Amino acid sequence: MRFSRLARTLFLVVLLGWTGTSRAESESGGKVYIAFFGGPQKYSMSDVNDEIKHGNEEVEGSGFAVNEIGGGAGFGAGIRVFPSAKLGLLFDFMRLAASTSKEARIDGMPVAVDIQLPASAFSATAGYFRTTHRLRYGLGAGVGYYICNGKIEARVGTERTSSDVTAKGPGFQALAMGDIRASSLHFEVAIGYRSAKTNLQDEGGADVLGTDGSRLRADWSGLMTRFGFSIPFDPGPYPTSGR
Repeated sequence: MRFSRLARTLFLVVLLGWTGTSRAESESGGKVYIAFFGGPQKYSMSDVNDEIKHGNEEVEGSGFAVNEIGGGAGFGAGIRVFPSAKLGLLFDFMRLAASTSKEARIDGMPVAVDIQLPASAFSATAGYFRTTHRLRYGLGAGVGYYICNGKIEARVGTERTSSDVTAKGPGFQALAMGDIRASSLHFEVAIGYRSAKTNLQDEGGADVLGTDGSRLRADWSGLMTRFGFSIPFDPGPYPTSGR
């Protein structure tokens, strides 16, 4: 329910941006850019990290401890559309790395744990911008869809257990954004918050359960950043502030 309200709000922002564009801004033409970016990301992963803590407690005193998943690198590409000087539409694909692993020996026996929970994120963001000389800055909000194809693997001695896990579901993000123009190239930066969490399922489609019997969720919610550049895709003039 909350996601549907956010989607409707985003649609209204886009609609108002189009209908509110002044004649001078419309005549200035649009601009389409292709962007490439990357940056560090923070994740909550509270359910998964609780399971990691529980596992570490089971072997406490052995020196074996798996690090929690707190973040990872993100990288991707997208399209920037500027119908006017004030409205920007961003369509992005971003790959989010999320993993932890540990190998050691307990009483001479090899022990290993490997948890991989990456996500492929597809998002659309509507932003309101101001322009000062070569600098464009603004705020934006949008929705996304997250798909995870991961793996949880453990090995004790010669015994090994491995399970492929999947997750998919909606999310949303809010961002502060800016870019600076250097000739036709634009350098961009964004920082904000992402909310995205969904139930993990095993190979058979059943929910993955924690030690307390509750369903485990992959949770990529947290601080998100983007640093990159964009290049023009069409020959139209870059929108400037209308008078």
